[in-house]
Amino acid sequence: MSHDLLVCDLDGTLIDDSMALEPGLVAAFKRAAARGLHISIATGRMPIAVDRYREELDLRVPLIYYNGALVRDHEGGPDLLSHRLPRGVLARAFEVFADAPVHPIFFRDEQVHCLRVTPPVSSFCDDERLRPRLIPDPEEFLQLGAFAKAVFIGHPTDLALLRAELADVIGPDARLVQTASRYLELLPAAATKGAALCRLAAHLAVPLERVVAVGDQENDLEMIRMAGLGVAMPHAPLAVRAAADRIAPPPEEGGLLHLLAEIMPERFGPDQP
Repeated sequence: MSHDLLVCDLDGTLIDDSMALEPGLVAAFKRAAARGLHISIATGRMPIAVDRYREELDLRVPLIYYNGALVRDHEGGPDLLSHRLPRGVLARAFEVFADAPVHPIFFRDEQVHCLRVTPPVSSFCDDERLRPRLIPDPEEFLQLGAFAKAVFIGHPTDLALLRAELADVIGPDARLVQTASRYLELLPAAATKGAALCRLAAHLAVPLERVVAVGDQENDLEMIRMAGLGVAMPHAPLAVRAAADRIAPPPEEGGLLHLLAEIMPERFGPDQP
């Protein structure tokens, strides 16, 4: 089976804590694209926090943002998909997280907003090169609509407790997803990377069985299951690795690129003389 579309998570998959793409990966992705492979990124980040990677990799197909809430065509076409949280759901949730030991961030109108610029909020925004905006009146602000998502930063134990309490408050209006050990996200109910991958594949006229999806966290589960070939990174949680068809080798054994060259030698193999 040949593959025509590769969709990769960003943080923890294509980049590590250095926040930089490896030159070898950039060269390999560009070579694969020149050989006809469609390549996209599926990330929890907002568009402006991905632009530098999209440009460095010279990606030409639409990308998936906000964990599936947005699929955007940067070649001038309209957004392929856009979901927002229902108006008022964050105001209801505020009663739960207002006094919790977490640091919330809210994404609206392509901006990031916070209650206080705490060290965890600053670190998050520095990593993604974002400038947080302070919310003057949280109760009024959170009543608004058009939020793409919210992120709660905290200790894993505190996030587990918060998740249980929030689930009772939001009901079916939104979904909660762990995107890293310290991040819990509140997303539109219909927003998943799996559904977004289906929309992207249909747009490109690529059957799902010809799609490879790669990820490392709970928010990648749907697209790993949806793709013809789902790949988990070696450090992924057990549930993610269990759902995958293949697991990428660790860096000392060649990492993701080694597996991609095995799966798609015609795309990632060495140039022929």
